[in-house]
Amino acid sequence: MENLLVYFRDQIDSESRAISVFRYSSGKSICIATGSLNLCSNMAHINILPEHQASCEDMEFDIEKAIEERNIIHNRILI
Repeated sequence: MENLLVYFRDQIDSESRAISVFRYSSGKSICIATGSLNLCSNMAHINILPEHQASCEDMEFDIEKAIEERNIIHNRILI
């Protein structure tokens, strides 16, 4: 999971931001999940994209936890 990047995108409402999770490999970033982060409750929710479900299904909880704990430096998830 050391090659995952999180980008904070649009403002959904006054409390939430949309996020995208990318896997970085061989100089390319591939989006593997989308979701949101509620800034007030600090709850992250992601949905693994169908084409990456088989390879990333067991990582969903760990990715959400890393986002919630702000284990992200320069958009890179540190796990």
